[in-house]
Parts: sequence; C-alpha cells; structure tokens
Amino acid sequence: MEQTMTGMDFKIREVAARIRELREISGFTQEEMAQRTALSLEEYRESEAGNRNLSIAFLYRCTLSFGVDMS
Repeated sequence: MEQTMTGMDFKIREVAARIRELREISGFTQEEMAQRTALSLEEYRESEAGNRNLSIAFLYRCTLSFGVDMS
C-alpha cells in the first residue's frame, strides 16, 4: 500500500535536508553529530533523512552545533 506524504512529512523532510546541508557546510560527520545531539548513529541518520519526527531537543542541539538561530 502506497503511503501519501502529508504536509507535516514534507516539512520534516525539508528541515532534515537543511540539517544535512548545515552539517556538510560545518564539516561534521554523521557520527560527530550523533554525539552532539545525544542520539545513536542510526537515530541520527534516520533524523537527517527525514524518516522520524524531530524533537525540539534535537533541533536545539543542532543549532548549537552549527552556530545558527532556531528560527
């Protein structure tokens, strides 16, 4: 059965893509970001791929790592 992407799914993928872009610009590996965000490597990869909900704590830790504002 094919799953339809909702507006929220689209937004999560959009934010996840921006996180990946900022990680690559910052020169961090996925392993380093997993440590910085207190996730396992697998959880981090799923988050960056937009395949799981992104918690406020995760987003906040990403912003601290990238030196950007949450807005």
